Amino acid sequence: MKVKLVVNRFVPLLCSALVLAGCSQGAVTVVEQGVLLQKVEVTGELVSADTISMMPPAIRRVWQYQVKQLAPEGKAVAKGEVVARLDTSELSQRLSVSEASLAATEQDIETSKLRNAKRMEELRLDLAEAKMNFEKAERKFKLSDETVALIEKEKYQRDTEIAKDRVVLIEQKIALESQGAEQRQAMLLGDKQKFSAEVSALKTGIASMTLKAPRAGMVVYGNDPQGNKIKEGQSVFAGDSVLSIPDLSHMQVNMTIPEVEAKRVQLGQVINIRLDANPERVFKGKIVELGAVFRNKNQDVPLVVFDAVASIDEPDSELMRPGMAAKISIDIAQGEAATLLATEAVHFDAGQAYVFRPSLFGARKQVITLADIGSERVSISQGLSVGDEVLLP
Repeated sequence: MKVKLVVNRFVPLLCSALVLAGCSQGAVTVVEQGVLLQKVEVTGELVSADTISMMPPAIRRVWQYQVKQLAPEGKAVAKGEVVARLDTSELSQRLSVSEASLAATEQDIETSKLRNAKRMEELRLDLAEAKMNFEKAERKFKLSDETVALIEKEKYQRDTEIAKDRVVLIEQKIALESQGAEQRQAMLLGDKQKFSAEVSALKTGIASMTLKAPRAGMVVYGNDPQGNKIKEGQSVFAGDSVLSIPDLSHMQVNMTIPEVEAKRVQLGQVINIRLDANPERVFKGKIVELGAVFRNKNQDVPLVVFDAVASIDEPDSELMRPGMAAKISIDIAQGEAATLLATEAVHFDAGQAYVFRPSLFGARKQVITLADIGSERVSISQGLSVGDEVLLP
């Protein structure tokens, strides 16, 4: 009986010790079934989804422009405010030449009119005189009778014909002079129209070299072909963006994704965005566009990438600015359910994965086989079942 009593007292004490030993092993996690989440880490740049780019105006015979003045980058401007001025010296010289040509042509038109009027007046006087001479010669011929010698009568007849021919000749001269005057006037009027159009186009071109904000917003400088910001004194070409006015309330992020991740990145996937300028804040977004063309990242790095665009759910217009660098984490979920365990519970020895499982006699090492590794959990193909407990470090 005493032995039994001793045994009965010993058993509860042993159980209590084992429980205390088990409790002292630390926190545990449970193997679950679910979808493994993975992450693809890429870099990106903030851009506005609604940006108005301001380029040099299209001007005939001008391909290169020099930036004379730029509003400070980041400045808030009102609609119609001057944000840039381009050099107009070449256009001003061309305008002076065209205006001089226009003035000379207008003077030629007036001079030609006076000259034509004077010439026509002279011809009309000649015509009147020729008609008078014709009438005299014709009257003398008609009044000649038998008393006039035949030779004289023939002379009167020839004088009449000559006078008539002179009338016809002067009338022809008047017609030709009138036609020539009209042609000269048409030619000069054509020149005037051409020079007037040049002057008007050059004046419009000079005015358009002053770039004004098409809407209220913030000034963001454009980039040259080398990727550097446009600056005052720099030359740009037709089609280059001198600056832009973005809408800061509609921001998005442009990303470059390695080719090896092409099959895993899809439209609609959720992303986490951390700005290099403020890495503590995390913004949510979603992939809305995937590029169809693969390209080399740049000339120095032969990494093949493709472009993607993601929206930002709640952009901060006070913080976010176009051109800001960002780090993006893309959440990728495997399609099938798997046996999942917290990543921190897995240990490795010479490449072999194992875990520690709690037992009555302390932690027990359990070798496992991993199927895949996610951002926070791993999927297990062998060694553990759903519901198993595993010790955390």
